Amino acid sequence: MRVSVKQAIQLLRSGQVVAMPTETVYGLAACLDQPVAIEQIFQIKGRPSTNPLIIHVADIKTVVDCSKELPPHFKELAEAFWPGPLTLIVPIQPERVPASVRSGLPTAGFRMPQHPLALEVLKETGPLVMPSANLSGKPSATRPEHVEEDFGRDFPVLDGGGCDKGVESTILYYQHPRWVVVRLGALAPAVFALVLGYQPENLKAFKHEQPLCPGQLFRHYAPRAKLILGDREQMEGAPFILGFKERSYPLHSRVLYLGSLLDAEEVAVNLYQALRQLDFEGARVAWVDMDFPREGLWETIAERLLRAGEG
Repeated sequence: MRVSVKQAIQLLRSGQVVAMPTETVYGLAACLDQPVAIEQIFQIKGRPSTNPLIIHVADIKTVVDCSKELPPHFKELAEAFWPGPLTLIVPIQPERVPASVRSGLPTAGFRMPQHPLALEVLKETGPLVMPSANLSGKPSATRPEHVEEDFGRDFPVLDGGGCDKGVESTILYYQHPRWVVVRLGALAPAVFALVLGYQPENLKAFKHEQPLCPGQLFRHYAPRAKLILGDREQMEGAPFILGFKERSYPLHSRVLYLGSLLDAEEVAVNLYQALRQLDFEGARVAWVDMDFPREGLWETIAERLLRAGEG
């Protein structure tokens, strides 16, 4: 059910969950002061309670009011990259952020989205939690019809068209004495060097640890199909292939093109759409061409495919 901005605001204020567009992916939104709606998000997604939610804001003041202390360079990062696809994890005042939102952690992640419709709603509702609008572990939604595929046509969706970035926000966490990347995303780690004076390292998650942020669960972003990642011996017999425009693949295979090897942004935008298309076409096995660069946004694309192929 497509809703207007006015209707989305009314529904959120009344304690309901609404799917909202951002520049990265669609999110399932609930007001920060609506605990029943927040609990509903966990239930309808099938999301583990140990997986914290990101809080979306319309201004930096909201983060300041919720925080216990702001790490070094927080304001410089926010001023440089907000609105935009960056989430910053900070220590919070526990009474300001419900324990369910932060999974009991003493920290919470905050982001100011770049999508004009999301900002318009946030200015009226105040802070919103907004995890990706998909069933937990499945490919994220980058179009309103993806939300409807997962939650039905009666689910309220604020239609913002296709998402510009196609992959989730990059998440930074301050681990004294430096910021580290705890989730790769739409912003490559190298871009932060201009503000921080160094490139944040990528902090690896371990399977036995509670996630610090969304996206650290191991099998994630995954279609029902089994993905074969780059093993060329298995390419010839693959009924489905995820590949690139510049390359040729076996004629008997159904090839879903991610985009051009010259354009990582195009590939990122198409990534989840292609993974969802595998499910739509009933694919059981798909071979994935992993022969592409590993710098910049390509690193994020590789990480998403590796997570989708786990298990």
